[in-house]
Amino acid sequence: MKFSDRAPSGKWAALKRDGAVIAGVWFKPDGDPHALSFRVPQARPETADLRGRLTLETLLKAVAVSAEEVESWRVGDEPDAGTDADRTELNRPLPDVPDLTVHVRLKPPAEAAVAPIERSDEDVPLEKWQDLEARWKAVLALEAGITSLRMSIEGLRAELEREFRRSLNLEEKNYALQSDVAQWTRAKSRVHFALPKMREFVHRATWATATPERKRLEDIVKNHIEPRVPFAGVNRFYEELEHLQKDRQVLTATGNAVYQEGRGLAAEIQRALGTLQRNATDRARARRSNAREKGKFF
Repeated sequence: MKFSDRAPSGKWAALKRDGAVIAGVWFKPDGDPHALSFRVPQARPETADLRGRLTLETLLKAVAVSAEEVESWRVGDEPDAGTDADRTELNRPLPDVPDLTVHVRLKPPAEAAVAPIERSDEDVPLEKWQDLEARWKAVLALEAGITSLRMSIEGLRAELEREFRRSLNLEEKNYALQSDVAQWTRAKSRVHFALPKMREFVHRATWATATPERKRLEDIVKNHIEPRVPFAGVNRFYEELEHLQKDRQVLTATGNAVYQEGRGLAAEIQRALGTLQRNATDRARARRSNAREKGKFF
């Protein structure tokens, strides 16, 4: 099946090779017809041909996508995406890290090139122009909020990762109550479930304004809506703009839910750690006080 014929995914699907699950795959995230995402577990298959050297090219072959079809890609949190110029990097073993996500953008088919916008002498009422402008500004406002939310979630994700790696000092280890340690450990364990949701939202928010459909609508706004130049397909553009606005509203709601969950988890971890530290300090102080009292007696 051609990639262009695949329907967008509704959830992560297991990607198998020789009967072993090597990754999760998401086709056309956010409805982008040229996007593809993989989520690779840290526990790699124990097969002789894959162990220690799972590559992006291997993942692409598993979904019947050739290296020549790839336009760019980004591995994990790397700031720069790979491009057509450094295609040899597709054979580089993927990093051995937890919840690794790889985002791939494919080249659009030649026949899918966007046709030039036809001009029309159709009269568009002033109210229609104003409504289109207002809707576009609403979309931009939502996207600005999504960008701000993405930055907040990236900071929160870094905070949770630090809290998860935090270890107790010597006094805390010696005097902490077992129940406090258990409560703190349980709170930290939930970080494993929160981080993938954060990474997924960051990915969706990053690519939201980079899809070809979004860029095409922006071009129409600049070339026709703002200068109020009539064009064919005004009604279709209105429907697409309405759909884009609803999509941004859903993404905003998702981001807010992810942020609130992460913020609540961070607060829970801090409360558990604070209780552990206070009780450990009190027990250490009591132990030192008892030692002094015994010394006076002798």
